[in-house]
Amino acid sequence: MSDINYLKNNITAIIVIYDVTSQIFECLNNLKYIKIIIIDNGNCDKKIIDKLLQFKNIKYIKSKKNLGFGRANNFAFKLVKTKYTLLINADVVTTTNDLINLLQTLESYPNTAIAVPLLVDEKNENFDHIEVLPEIGEKFDKIDENKIGLKKNLLSGDTCINFCWAAIMLLNNSVVKKVGLFNKKYFLYWEDYELCRKLFFLKLPIIKSYNSKAFHLKHASVNYSVLNYFTMQFHHVYSSYLYFNLKKKDFIILKRIFIYLFRFLTYLMRLKIKKSIKNLARLVAIIKYKLKK
Repeated sequence: MSDINYLKNNITAIIVIYDVTSQIFECLNNLKYIKIIIIDNGNCDKKIIDKLLQFKNIKYIKSKKNLGFGRANNFAFKLVKTKYTLLINADVVTTTNDLINLLQTLESYPNTAIAVPLLVDEKNENFDHIEVLPEIGEKFDKIDENKIGLKKNLLSGDTCINFCWAAIMLLNNSVVKKVGLFNKKYFLYWEDYELCRKLFFLKLPIIKSYNSKAFHLKHASVNYSVLNYFTMQFHHVYSSYLYFNLKKKDFIILKRIFIYLFRFLTYLMRLKIKKSIKNLARLVAIIKYKLKK
């Protein structure tokens, strides 16, 4: 019980939702011992919200507009009073024991900014892999030992990494507050890359704990609709251009405009609607990036 009390007194979870599904309740059931701040970016079913309000450990905040993922987390992060913050998506499930193990990992390494668990599937089998920042990816892949270790999941224990997904992060608030959380220029996607890049150049560690696990059911927390799908595809591409700071006059931008236009029309004529929407979203994203001031 002492470990549970320590969790309760030292961790606050932040969950950002938009058009959320009932998947969130599976996530919440395993976070009942800690404080939770939920930022509602809108378009959520009233029945789900009414049920969320029944949880005594939840502070629910309805945003006046859709702040996006990064800004909503930044807003909630300023409200946290505890020593640590758990950023977790509504489609991620972890256990109390795994959370305790993750906290122990974070506290074992001074000046560590973030600790993350191993991601597993519904059969509790590892489907996780280590990714690296794009800036160092080519150098990293040239080392055969790295490629072998990642592909065969030979890593174990606690491993220092330079990139982790924002799906679940345990933050050391005293470290993260010094550098800031997410860059507000990102509405959705790539904000985790930006944060990890910042930590990497400041030599502030990120630790992956293989003694802690979490199940991530990707995109299960948001209801599927054409608009939601278009929005996700749009921002996935648009944010990548922001991250790499592509020059608007680069030939690659013009080339991709024609590629996405061709794919959009081709899939549309073949009645492959979802792929057509995907390429339309990417086409609109790159045009918007080229035209932005």
